[in-house]
Amino acid sequence: MNESEFKAAARKFLNQLGLEVRDIPEKGDGQSPDFDVIGKTSRYTIELKIKSDDPLEILNDEAALKRGELVSKRIPIGPRNRLAGIIRKGVGQILDHDPEKRTYHIIWIHSAGEDPELHNRRFHSTIFGTEKLISIRRDNVITCYYFHDSAFFSWREFLDGAILTYLNSAQLCINTLSPRVEEFRASELTVAMSKGLCDPHKLERQSADVMIADCSIDRKHSEDILRYLQGKYHLDHLQPIPMQQLTGMIAVPGDES
Repeated sequence: MNESEFKAAARKFLNQLGLEVRDIPEKGDGQSPDFDVIGKTSRYTIELKIKSDDPLEILNDEAALKRGELVSKRIPIGPRNRLAGIIRKGVGQILDHDPEKRTYHIIWIHSAGEDPELHNRRFHSTIFGTEKLISIRRDNVITCYYFHDSAFFSWREFLDGAILTYLNSAQLCINTLSPRVEEFRASELTVAMSKGLCDPHKLERQSADVMIADCSIDRKHSEDILRYLQGKYHLDHLQPIPMQQLTGMIAVPGDES
């Protein structure tokens, strides 16, 4: 999916939710957000971003495969600075258009490429600063929101939510750190996407396998955050397990008969 196809699909999706979509005219610097979205009682400014594979990385992989080499990768799933930079640019575009925050601010990121689910998982982790934890007192892996520095924390005054899409999946992520979070939860877009929400506060109430690091501790001090979580959730043991995806590729010789 290219950018024009993504924009058309996003427009259709929002229209189907009963929202009016207006293009925002491009400025000379090309830094305008994409849509002004209007409901009966709510308005949104939405910037669209699409993330695919790195073309240089693809070329390097193809060259290695042609040489008969095994291409193996160990890809971290946690927050990534490069992805945070994409979000930061989008927030800047939205703020340039609506500095007084008359509308709700949303960045919409579509993941494409050979493994769009991987891109999506990394963006999800980047916006929420998530970490996976284990405890000897729990059987399941725990997801902790805001464990690391997050885009939602960095832009809490300016970003109300993010829509993450890949293939046929769509999820609206709510920035629970936004001062407008309660109003945003009640807005038309959030209600319309109620079956595809990621709201950490709601998830925490529903599951013992979800935690929220709602503390003012510097995120570089992970041991202090773990101690805070142990006190909050009455546990004597917590341990992070940074997630990675391991992949391997090798070229299979073609049938030369």
